[in-house]
Amino acid sequence: MAKSQKVTMRDVAEHVNVSINTVSLALQDSALVHADTKARVLDAVRELGYRPNVMAQNLRRGVVNTIGIMIPDVHNFHFWDIVDGTHDEASRNGYGVVLAHTSLNREREVETLRGLIERRFDGVILATTYSEQSPIEIRRLINAGGAVVTLSRTWDGADRVVYFSEQTATLLLDHLYALGHRRIGLMIGVAREGMAPERIAAYQQFVSQYGLVSMIEYCGPTVPESVEATNRLLHYQPRPTAIISVNDYLAMGVYQSLGMHGLRIPEDVSVAGFDNTHVAENLYPTLTSVDVGAHDIGRVSVQLIISRLADPKRPQQIIDMPARLVPRNSTAAPENDVHHRA
Repeated sequence: MAKSQKVTMRDVAEHVNVSINTVSLALQDSALVHADTKARVLDAVRELGYRPNVMAQNLRRGVVNTIGIMIPDVHNFHFWDIVDGTHDEASRNGYGVVLAHTSLNREREVETLRGLIERRFDGVILATTYSEQSPIEIRRLINAGGAVVTLSRTWDGADRVVYFSEQTATLLLDHLYALGHRRIGLMIGVAREGMAPERIAAYQQFVSQYGLVSMIEYCGPTVPESVEATNRLLHYQPRPTAIISVNDYLAMGVYQSLGMHGLRIPEDVSVAGFDNTHVAENLYPTLTSVDVGAHDIGRVSVQLIISRLADPKRPQQIIDMPARLVPRNSTAAPENDVHHRA
């Protein structure tokens, strides 16, 4: 046999002079195959260099040992940290991971959900943005029999990992207020579900509680769009002394805008973000952020999938992930603020 030719199960069977079914059973360590025959099959496998098609075997057994994960934005390093945690835990348990992303696009999210239904995954992790546009697809995915974990909202029949709440948002607001800031701007994403509503609700409640002026500007998922949103915040009179970015990635646009206006961080304007990605440590000055444990989010999501596969009828689990403030050099007390109110 030519070295370049792929060795098949039929080749092994002919080499040992047994049936293909016997080879298959021997590779599964079946008790139906005599020990001597099993040893001859394994010797032939090693001699011929046969590599079983694991995917085909799993499909015949109704499993694929693969977890799918759908994220909305490949530019946001926060989601890559979740994917990294997903991959680490999946690999540790013998699963592969397939990634799909939707680029924060409604139509693409619906099409991606349909694709996840058609493919046979053992479990799926969903970070949706527009699930109100596709309830039928999500319900079909949940009813398909695999394990589903959601990160954006709660669905009957699916487990959920909650890593953002109104209490999480107040970590930054309390921090800035304690430093003396009374004009705090919020730059929020345009996403219609997930974390944005909780952040807006927490912000509105906070400014109402303390009698502050609401300063909210919306932006798209790119740094140039965050520059434009920051420019709009700086047009408020008087301008904010602190700006909270929807995430660390878009905080880069805040830094750019402030630099273009000749404003110093944190002397003139304090800046803070969410997610505590590596961006926060590499900006200058380093960025104050909220750590939501993205790597652990992926890891816990996989654990929920494995638990669901082991016990499909167990009750729904909703896991709340802890968050912590990580103060850095981008936030400080406002300097010479004549509008400051004690």
